[in-house]
Amino acid sequence: MQRIPEEKIDEIRSQVDIVDVVGNYVQLKKQGRNYTGLCPFHGEKTPSFSVSPEKQIFHCFGCGKGGNVFSFLMQIDGLSFVESVKKVADLAHIPLDVAISQGDSSPGNKPDSQESKMIEIHQLASKLYHYLLMETEEGQEALQYLLDRGMSEQELDHFEIGFAPAHASTVTTFLKKREVDLALAVESGLLTERDDGEVVDRFRNRIMFPIKNDRGQLVGFSGRLFNQEDGPKYLNSPETPIFNKRNILYHFSDARQEIRKKEEILLLEGYMDVISSVSATFSNGVASMGTSLTEEHVQMIRRVTNRAIICYDGDRAGIEASFKAGTMLAEQHRLEVFVLQLPNGKDPDDFIRSEGAEKFAAIYTHQRLTWTAFKLQFFKRNRNLQNETDKIAYLGEALAEIGKLDQAVERELYLKQLGSEFDLSMEALKQQLQQTVVVKPKPHDYGGPPPESYGEYPSYEGDGGPVYEQFSFAQPSGVPSAGLTSEKRLLKYMLEDRDAFIQIRNLLEEHQTDFYHDNYKALYTHLIGFYASGNDANPLALMDQLKDDMARNLVSELEMMTVNADVSIEEYQDYVQSLTKSSIERDIKEKEQALLTATQQGDIPAALELARTITTMRATMKNTPN
Repeated sequence: MQRIPEEKIDEIRSQVDIVDVVGNYVQLKKQGRNYTGLCPFHGEKTPSFSVSPEKQIFHCFGCGKGGNVFSFLMQIDGLSFVESVKKVADLAHIPLDVAISQGDSSPGNKPDSQESKMIEIHQLASKLYHYLLMETEEGQEALQYLLDRGMSEQELDHFEIGFAPAHASTVTTFLKKREVDLALAVESGLLTERDDGEVVDRFRNRIMFPIKNDRGQLVGFSGRLFNQEDGPKYLNSPETPIFNKRNILYHFSDARQEIRKKEEILLLEGYMDVISSVSATFSNGVASMGTSLTEEHVQMIRRVTNRAIICYDGDRAGIEASFKAGTMLAEQHRLEVFVLQLPNGKDPDDFIRSEGAEKFAAIYTHQRLTWTAFKLQFFKRNRNLQNETDKIAYLGEALAEIGKLDQAVERELYLKQLGSEFDLSMEALKQQLQQTVVVKPKPHDYGGPPPESYGEYPSYEGDGGPVYEQFSFAQPSGVPSAGLTSEKRLLKYMLEDRDAFIQIRNLLEEHQTDFYHDNYKALYTHLIGFYASGNDANPLALMDQLKDDMARNLVSELEMMTVNADVSIEEYQDYVQSLTKSSIERDIKEKEQALLTATQQGDIPAALELARTITTMRATMKNTPN
């Protein structure tokens, strides 16, 4: 067994820009020297996630997570350290010419989890299903059905579509021969257990669509009936440790790059719609798992784009689903939303295969409805506009929507459309608009981390500006802010300069003082070991050796700090003296509490001794230079 040499790790890390890697998961925007976006590790509406191309680190000022490119992939994709190095090496096209076994002891490596074994079982089953569809007589009917619907063999291969035979034990027998744990296969949702205890296939006589999560891992299936009416049209995997349809969008992991390129996502209803859209060169298409759009889906979308194109089926249910999804995206989460309505109520799959990719592209590009335009059409449904009561009700709804628009030009455009449609003057419509709409002041927009303070990020209260909340490590009560600032700055200098580390360590020993904050003290201990091993200052390499997430987060927080580069040993001494003073202040407070207790208990000798000690300590602190 060989470990990856440190030199190779450094080479791999240096060949990939963390902005490019993180950008595959988070929609980043340039802000000053850094890039900001919505944190992928916790839900938020205001960006607090920052990536530094100069430092090659990331840090979230909201939840505190941080690290380098390896630790980002470890956290976002659930990888071991070795797996993350492999992934970055692949991105950099750097061959790893060392043998790495599952038992590798590199930092952060972990054994296979039950979840990873479930994913492997699904991968085995997917290969079997695809083989049965493409290569066997048993799958011929299903294959012909798909070909008759206009699918090509290339599409079937690309989406790894398969076939589950009608037999009860096709997959079960297959897994038995490979000595797979059938109980785990049942827990993963691939197999099911009958009342008599017999384990059998869950999916039978269905066309199989493999389902991947946002990391590209195969976690479930959806099976479609094709030659019978007995049973639901689509049967999805059940909820399992690896499969939850609330946080899965079909084709999302494969579509992510195209979504970022087009700067918009195409939301579709069905698997066939996605496959057809890809064939029409719209590879930014995704579909929810037979359920309405969820908050988890929206958070996934917001990490890669701020614009959504909804193209659901043209029937009544599809139009209502479009309205529900658009309301969530546009009005609850402030995304830019457009809606495509295909002619004759066709769904995207039928339209593309019957009318062709060019016609779909023309509608996609030139006939998309704005969210306001779609809503104005939606409100007309089930209304008789020849009836005065319905007409007045519709105009009220329409004006309320128009009044929500921020841009005066947009409001003017839709008012003119209403005036033309109902033969009303602009003056009358504007007067009615003023009576209908009460404009509420909006909070100021804010992006990026606060310019000076670390561990803080603005939230909003009422209609005012940003109100800062604390989000950094839990700080012990009673720690003076000056002492905490000194701890941060000392650690910052020690992280980035080996000579500074030596000078500051000598000063700490000379003054017989130490870091107070537990996380800072732990990081100082790590630094002692790191430099004792002969390493030069290298925060990225230190992160790779830290197994404690909190310590890694602290390194990223400190690296995001801006400090004076031209610093003298006198400044180090000032910070160390500040630590000493803070320590004395804490001791004084403890003694004062003990004095109060002794006085209340009538212990006069103890109280006198404590009073003398406090007086001496205060004199010492007074003589300690500021």
